[in-house]
Amino acid sequence: MPDLIRAVLDFAEAGGVTMIPLLLCCVGMWYCILRTWLDIFLSPQTDEAHPLALEFTHMRSGRERVDSRLADKLAEAQCFPSRRRLAMAGAMASAAPLLGLFGTVTGMIETFDSVARFGMANPKALSSGISTAMISTQTGLAVAVPGLIAIHFLRGRVFRKRERLERLGATLVRRNAS
Repeated sequence: MPDLIRAVLDFAEAGGVTMIPLLLCCVGMWYCILRTWLDIFLSPQTDEAHPLALEFTHMRSGRERVDSRLADKLAEAQCFPSRRRLAMAGAMASAAPLLGLFGTVTGMIETFDSVARFGMANPKALSSGISTAMISTQTGLAVAVPGLIAIHFLRGRVFRKRERLERLGATLVRRNAS
């Protein structure tokens, strides 16, 4: 295990300074994705146990009039945290390749600086800058691509959850009206 940790740290060091913001993007993005996944897949799947149904049951017992606008607002309130987290995850996933590109530019500047100082006589300095450029680009893409796929999948789930809640709200409004 210590060899693996050392290898990861060496890789991060070789990627240059942009690896720190890339790591932060990765951690933040996956936190938002996993939190949303937990909200979607661990929330009650039966309509009677859903918080929206419980809210309507409470309102009905108080003999308050419930209309479809309130049902829509309650459905949106149930989905808003997930949608907000996915928007944040999407921003971080979109920023990751740009940070990788920034690392590429930084690595190429190091390469040209090395050529200007030492000429082509120092291949190690030359390859170090190119390595920095490629590692940061690779990391930016490695962070973004799986994140964007997960975000796309979860957006569909949140959309379907919202539709289900709207149908539930309409059903509860009809029941409350009768």
